Amino acid sequence: MNITDILQLIVLCAVLFIPLGYAGSRWLPRLKRLIRITLMKPRSVKPAGTLRRSHSARTHPEHD
Repeated sequence: MNITDILQLIVLCAVLFIPLGYAGSRWLPRLKRLIRITLMKPRSVKPAGTLRRSHSARTHPEHD
């Protein structure tokens, strides 16, 4: 490979990827949000009752 082949590859990549990156910057955030919503587990706030301990779950002084 001589220097002209390398320069042609650089120009070809620039011609392809600069417009694709410009166009992708518009629809890529929407696509990432859509994938995250559909595939990831939804995060929801748990009700207050599930975070409280019952009276029987407390530690006993004789076991500490």
